[in-house]
Amino acid sequence: GVKGGGTPGYATYGATKRGLPQLTASLVKELDEGVQGYDKVETKGKIQVHSVSPGMVFTKLLLDDSTPELRKFPFGILAAQPEEVAADLVPKILGIKTNGGIVEFLTTDKILTKFFERFVLQKKSKYIDDDGNVIRFPGEEYDADGVRALF
Repeated sequence: GVKGGGTPGYATYGATKRGLPQLTASLVKELDEGVQGYDKVETKGKIQVHSVSPGMVFTKLLLDDSTPELRKFPFGILAAQPEEVAADLVPKILGIKTNGGIVEFLTTDKILTKFFERFVLQKKSKYIDDDGNVIRFPGEEYDADGVRALF
């Protein structure tokens, strides 16, 4: 992921995510300071670059071709529904006032809390059962991989 942990089977995805903080920092410097050897370009409006890190979200990208083992851990512990992530991230994004902001959903505190709830308190996942299957809620539509239709 973006924090640098290894993700077997997702090497390309993980590598590109890991590069986003560097890309963001480089673009911020280019906008704020310009590029050495070139005239600084002034824009008509204010342009800002930010890094948004939603963490694991129950989407097709996460669940497609996933195994029961992956769905149990880490997905069943750390992943969240798109609405939950959006409700947390949108106000944070709208609140950014300076260039180069970093907005995270799955913060270190959230990760530690989720691990504590699962492994110490023995709290079960709301979304993945003990066999690694997606829990399907009545009245919702799901595809073959367990991805819930959002519209």
